[in-house]
Amino acid sequence: MLNKTTPRIWRYAPVKQLTFPSMTMGGRNNQGRIVTFHRGGRCKFRYRLIDFRRRFYDIPAFVLRLEHDPIRDAPIALIVYANGVLSYILAFKHILTNTVISAGWMTQILPGSATIFKRIPIGQFVHNVEKLPGLGGTFVRTAGNKAQIIKKTKQFAVLQLASGEYRAFPPKSYATIGVIEQSAFFKRVMTKAGNNRWLGKRPIVRGVAQNPIDHPHGGGEGKSSGGRLSCSPWGILTKGYKTRSPRKSLTHIIKTRSL
Repeated sequence: MLNKTTPRIWRYAPVKQLTFPSMTMGGRNNQGRIVTFHRGGRCKFRYRLIDFRRRFYDIPAFVLRLEHDPIRDAPIALIVYANGVLSYILAFKHILTNTVISAGWMTQILPGSATIFKRIPIGQFVHNVEKLPGLGGTFVRTAGNKAQIIKKTKQFAVLQLASGEYRAFPPKSYATIGVIEQSAFFKRVMTKAGNNRWLGKRPIVRGVAQNPIDHPHGGGEGKSSGGRLSCSPWGILTKGYKTRSPRKSLTHIIKTRSL
């Protein structure tokens, strides 16, 4: 019988074959021009390859350890399949070492296991949800996040997302059982400006402190309030302005998010 314990965050190097060096662009495009302000100068890091597809069907896997991902707010878990393959997945709540998880049509409904919506009971919390079958998880991937299955039919499964939105998914799309683990990421305190510089965040200058040519809020004699509604350097409203594209199909949304 394997001993199950609550894992601590791994403090050493990740599995090298599951990572690759990441290049940051510093907010610049392919022409070298700055297109996103206040970015650049972060520490080097290796990108972790997360398995959002879980395509080793009906092969049991064991949780080895919990790791920190430098570009993700949720912790990740290193698992090993019965065939010896190592993989990273999003860590689920109440994760224990040596826990057996699997993915496929016949897997058990247990935290960390992935299966299709047809087999998941109504009311169950899920994460890492596929928008289309075979696409891989694209919804509900942040720390502490979850979605609940509200309704199921032959054509679709309705999920209530954390935003309050009701969205329909194909019944053959995969989802992972359980809630994503929430690490101490949200409890950290930025004790100095250098903490943000390590993360690639450069200082932000207020619009009212800039010149009129640089920002719509700039200029004026003395301390000015800007003289207009809050906007970006390109004049786009920043408070209460809807950014969802009206050209995209909204047929899969049953109920819009609560404002």
